[in-house]
Amino acid sequence: MVHVVTMALCALLKTCFVRKVIFSYLQEGESLLDYFYRLKEVVTGNDVDVVLAIYDIATLVQSALVREFPNRLEGPSVESSFLAYHKVYTSQCLDPDTDPSSHGVLDLDSETLLEDAGVLLKRVGLPAFAKVPCGDGSIGVWKISSGDQLADVLGAVRRLNGLHFSQNQHSCSTTFMRDFLQKVLDVDHYPMVLRDTIIVEPYIDAPAKVCVEGCVYNKEILHWAISDSLHWPGQDIPFQGSYMPSTLSEVIQRRLWGGFDKVVGRMVERGFNNQFVHVEYFILADGQIKLIEVNARMSGNLSGLYAACLSGRVQLQALLGLCCGVRPALPVPTGRAALNLPLQVHNNFTGKVRDMVNLLEAEILKEDSDVKITWMMSFDDEFLHGKVEFAKVWTYGQTPDDAKKKCREVTQRLVKKPEQLKFNFP
Repeated sequence: MVHVVTMALCALLKTCFVRKVIFSYLQEGESLLDYFYRLKEVVTGNDVDVVLAIYDIATLVQSALVREFPNRLEGPSVESSFLAYHKVYTSQCLDPDTDPSSHGVLDLDSETLLEDAGVLLKRVGLPAFAKVPCGDGSIGVWKISSGDQLADVLGAVRRLNGLHFSQNQHSCSTTFMRDFLQKVLDVDHYPMVLRDTIIVEPYIDAPAKVCVEGCVYNKEILHWAISDSLHWPGQDIPFQGSYMPSTLSEVIQRRLWGGFDKVVGRMVERGFNNQFVHVEYFILADGQIKLIEVNARMSGNLSGLYAACLSGRVQLQALLGLCCGVRPALPVPTGRAALNLPLQVHNNFTGKVRDMVNLLEAEILKEDSDVKITWMMSFDDEFLHGKVEFAKVWTYGQTPDDAKKKCREVTQRLVKKPEQLKFNFP
């Protein structure tokens, strides 16, 4: 058995019993269509029978390969993965109950872009969210408080779209995706995929945000887990990090699973199958839920929480099973709690990672079984614009409050300049 993993978390696969693994990544200057053709040759030349996708853009490539090799590969349809990835069509097709007049889309190539933006802001109102349609990792989302700020964001995104995707891993431009989508998708039915756009919608100051995750096996929707997001009041984008088990009431959790089933059911109608799906919701002050986005893949960050809080096989093993046509056993709570927090500096911070980290404490914390630290940068790496996350911290305890208390302790010991952290427990 041979496996191709497109843009995946390589280390996780060491725990899985496969005969051979082939890792594949985008090469510098490579288009998405060229990447797809290259992987077709890998599948053909190596007798590949499983393709895994763990990042958003990889789900599109996986889906296209599944269509090319229907008797060999398991996975979702191109259309279902696309609807999850492109936020314009996520709203239109997977959440049709949303009032279409509550948001709008700006064409970045329009000759009247600034005038269009002014008209849209008058309708949507301020403050507002501005989002790139094909982004991930909370990159490409801004709180807009004025027309001038929106104009600055539009200019920045236009410049960003001039970069190749391999240099800008969290936002895909039309130039990078166009040829691929024209080959694998009915673009006449989804014309906005051929334009670089920005979505503008009302800003939601919600008190809570959650991630709801499950999977689809043979068109059957299976529930996995709900995790809560950490809330940082005062930040423009005030949710970062996650913990579980969820502390929401059973009533709201049932409402979330009902919303999840509706969204994923619409994906299944369009061919979504044998893959995980990750859905994010705001919880409004009155307890109602509002869809934020859909990701047609598992979450790497949440997998680290599941490993502590849920029994059974790790999520990547369950994904391998899905891609082999095996129904996963649903996990059950272990009674443990876990928390994940990315350590990020403010955008204007300059210096090296070692300027932020107490290296002696980093060594001592390696021995603490209730702490796990993953370094995203080396200690001699310098912080640059857009390169601000230097580590991820996982902490564990008997309750979410225990895990939060432990995370507060860890950051106090580990970080030399806590005032430079974007998200820090007081």
